[in-house]
Amino acid sequence: MIQSLVLTHGAIGDELVKVVEMILGPVPGLTAQSNRGLSAKQLSAQVADWVAGLDESGGIVFLDDYGGSCASAAMLGGAGPDRVTLLGGVNLAMLLAFVTWREDLARDELVQRIVDKGREAVTVVGAGR
Repeated sequence: MIQSLVLTHGAIGDELVKVVEMILGPVPGLTAQSNRGLSAKQLSAQVADWVAGLDESGGIVFLDDYGGSCASAAMLGGAGPDRVTLLGGVNLAMLLAFVTWREDLARDELVQRIVDKGREAVTVVGAGR
């Protein structure tokens, strides 16, 4: 089963995972990790531990901000195209899509659907649209 790590600044990831579980119930394989209080080396080590625990299905790391310390830690921790896909700009729609489709799709197709769903969720609501 494809697993996911939501790697964010502060408690953003924890809260997103809590909301997903509030909507869908407990979700095995969906984990949050904050960079709060951790050095780059410590955060990279935690990512490396998560990557080491993946099965052959691989994983997806959702990032709140591509190019920040979380993205750097993910890359230093071993996240890469062979086993782990990095996705920046995490939002609730992306996580719900991940949980909904992860058992039915290969990782490459799942990633594209997640990105599409995330983009659809970013829109102007109401007047001015």
